[in-house]
Order: sequence, then structure tokens, then C-alpha cells
Amino acid sequence: MDAEVPVRRVTLALGIFFDGTGNNALTTQKMVEIFRQQHGNIDSVEAEPLFRRHAQTHFGVSGTQAASYLGYYTNIYALQALYALPDSAGKERIQQAIYIEGVGTCVGKPDCVIGMGFGTGEYGVIAKTDEAIARLASAVSVALASLSGPWVVDCVLFDLFGFSRGAAAARHFANRIQSEDPAIFRAIASAVGDLPRMRCRFIGLFDTVAAIATLANGMDPHGPDTGEVNLVLRPGVAEHVFHIVAQHECRYNFALNSVAPAWPELLLPGAHSDIGGGYLPRIREDLFLTRPQVETVPWNEPGERSRVYRQAVAQLSALNNAPVMAPLMRTHSVMPATWEDEFAPNDRYGQMQKRCFAALTLRQRLVSADWSQAALWVMLDAARAAGVLFDEPTLHLPEALIPLVERARQMGKAVRVGSRINGFSTQELDTLAQDYIHCSANWNSVTVNDAGELYGGAAVAETLGFVNRPDEGWVRTVYDLNGKKW
Repeated sequence: MDAEVPVRRVTLALGIFFDGTGNNALTTQKMVEIFRQQHGNIDSVEAEPLFRRHAQTHFGVSGTQAASYLGYYTNIYALQALYALPDSAGKERIQQAIYIEGVGTCVGKPDCVIGMGFGTGEYGVIAKTDEAIARLASAVSVALASLSGPWVVDCVLFDLFGFSRGAAAARHFANRIQSEDPAIFRAIASAVGDLPRMRCRFIGLFDTVAAIATLANGMDPHGPDTGEVNLVLRPGVAEHVFHIVAQHECRYNFALNSVAPAWPELLLPGAHSDIGGGYLPRIREDLFLTRPQVETVPWNEPGERSRVYRQAVAQLSALNNAPVMAPLMRTHSVMPATWEDEFAPNDRYGQMQKRCFAALTLRQRLVSADWSQAALWVMLDAARAAGVLFDEPTLHLPEALIPLVERARQMGKAVRVGSRINGFSTQELDTLAQDYIHCSANWNSVTVNDAGELYGGAAVAETLGFVNRPDEGWVRTVYDLNGKKW
């Protein structure tokens, strides 16, 4: 008589990875394949304009409908690729990853303006949590297919990761677990045949920006109102929560939804996507740092004598003293620029006039995306400390960044245990600002004609014309865990 085979009790970990607004790894993969077939090295600074061209020629998308076609892989995608699968996780504790495309995106389709702009609708924050639930049963089935012999799922652990509005989705999903959302329970039970214990083990967040536009907040995503999106992370929502936030982000439309004071939060140098990733390996920044202003002046008056030019020069002091901008101002040449066009009528005496424009500009700056690996390493450390299993990454850092990444990792460990930490030194910040920290807050890209001369730049509507404009005084708005402004 054969001996009875014991029933194996299995712990199943489900990693759900919510990508950032306008980030879609599946779309990026298609774009990268096209680029490498036609051009080879994607590290070229010319990749950005070529991506823009290929998005139009191969997929027929441009402008606001092409954001997910123009970026690169994020730290969310990197983490899900490293999330250990059954063969490497072991048979008593298995893991399965679920990747959720970023808010406002769907592979094979133009980006959704409503999802991108407001965080709502068919591709909004809540819709992405619905998508995650819809994919639970199949993910569980795939994970359990590797098991042989009799088994029972004793416990389901959730590991949730998110960047930007994807971080908002991760927080909302965690609250759906804590509130025992029947849809989640049904999805799990349909795959395992019973209802095991469930809990959220780890929530890893990169720079949460909910930016939900609702009628209640006047359709302004800057405010604390997040509509039906629940960002509050109460005690017991997860065993561990860790949040990495961007020290050099200050855009009006990118107010931070902090998890402080309830959970550990690490401030790291960089803009929003220096933390979450998504920049192409190398890009060229050519930006207006102040809003281009226009003035009608006599035809023969030099632009440098105009009122708007003097106003631009006067703003240099404010930028030099703004903590978010100071490292960039110390390491790069920010210059006032003036340009003109002929679209002005003669004055009342019949004298010819012209329109004179002026702004502060940051021209032809080359920036590398390598620093985003720092936040990836810090998050890996935090998740592994919580028991999450990851394969070992193969990352290549410039030599100058190795000690800075190690410093970031030590800071992350200190924050998680509640120790006091010192931030990066002025010299270290300047090293990062020289080549690695992107300038996300600006008044649009500089436009030049075939002769290399500036033109245009002024927009009537601030809200729609300058979506990346800085917050007041170049200081980021931060809301605490309860939605109160700091």
C-alpha cells in the first residue's frame, strides 16, 4: 500500500506593480525594438527626437497622446522583472508578478487625455486597481501550475509597488485589501478553490502624485482632494510601507502625497522621474526656466533694453536661492534670452513696432538617467528586508555614482529603523546636478527655427499651456497622510 503523500502548505506572494502616469513598458518595448533595428545604440542623445518621429510614423500618435511612446523603462518595470518566480523563490513560498500599465495608457492605443490629465476615467487610478483585480485569478493559476502533488494555499501575501499615480493606485489597492473588497476575495477563491488568509506584506512607493481632478476641486489636480481614490494608509494596512520621494521636484501639477508621519519616507536627490525612472538613457534639455513674457516695443529698440528682459534678469536671484534649483544654478549656465517677431501693428504715429520676448533659459544641457538606479537599489533593500524575494539585478553605474548610490542605500536603511540621517552634501548635490538630475519644472521647451533662432514661447492659458510649470516660489506642495498641507 502506497504511503499517503502529505499535503504541501504553500504561501503565495503576489507582487502587483503599478507603473507611473504615462509609463507603459509594453509600449516602450515596441519602441525600443524599432529604434534598435533602425539606429542601434539607444544611449544616443538623438534617441528622444527619433522616438518622437517613430511614434508618429509607426503608431500615428503625437503630442499629448504619445507620452508613453517617448519614455523608457521605469523602476516599477525593473522591480517586476526581478520579482523572483517559483523556480528561484522555492516551492514552499512562491511568487508571481502582475505588471499594470501606467495611468492614462493602454498598449497599442493613443494615450488617454482624461487619464493622463485628471487621473480618472477608463485608464484612471481606480480603473487600474480594477484591472489588477481582474488579473488576479490568472496570475494565481500560473504561479500554482509549477506545483506537483497535493497542495493547499495557506496564505496569500500582497507586495504592492507603484510610481507617481501608480503609487496612488497601490495605496488605493491596499485599502481595498484592508476593507476586504469582495472582488479581491472572489478572484483569489476562484483560482485556489478556497479562501486562504490574505494580508499585505509590503508597499513600496516612488514619489506618490495622485493629482486627481474632480468637480469638487475645480478640476485642479494640485489640491488635496483625491475624489474616490483612497490614499490613507492606516495602521494594519500592511506590515511594511516605504516611500521614496523626490527632493528636486516642484511642479505645480506634481504635489506630493506623503505617507508621513505614519510610515518611513526617504527624500532622495532628483526630480520625479529620477526617482521612479522613465527617462531615456540620455536626453538634451533646452528649456525656458521662467515664463516667456512679451512686450511691444519700437522696431529699432534692442531686446536687452525691454522691460520684459529686465524682469527676466531679475528672476535669476530667486532661482539661485530656491533650494530645488540651487544645485542646477551652481553647475550650469542659466542665461536671459530675448527674441522678437513682427506681429505688431504700427503705433498711432505710424512708426513700426515689434513684439519682444524674454525669459531665462537653460540651453543644450545633456542629462543621463543613471541616477534613477539609486532609488531602485534603495527600494530593493527595503523590500528584501520585509521578506520579498528578488533576483539579483545586473546594473551598470558610472564610477562617480557608486559612492552616492551606496550613501542612498545607507540613508534608506537608517530611515526604515527611525535613525536620524544627514542629507547629501552641497558637493554631492552638485555632482548629481551636473549630469544626472533632470530639470522637470520649466515653462516648456525652447523652440528654434532652422537658423537656430528662438521663436514663440508665449501661451495665453497657464493651466493648459504650461503643464510642467513650477509651483509658487519653486517650492513643492506636500500633503501629509491625512491630506493636510505641510
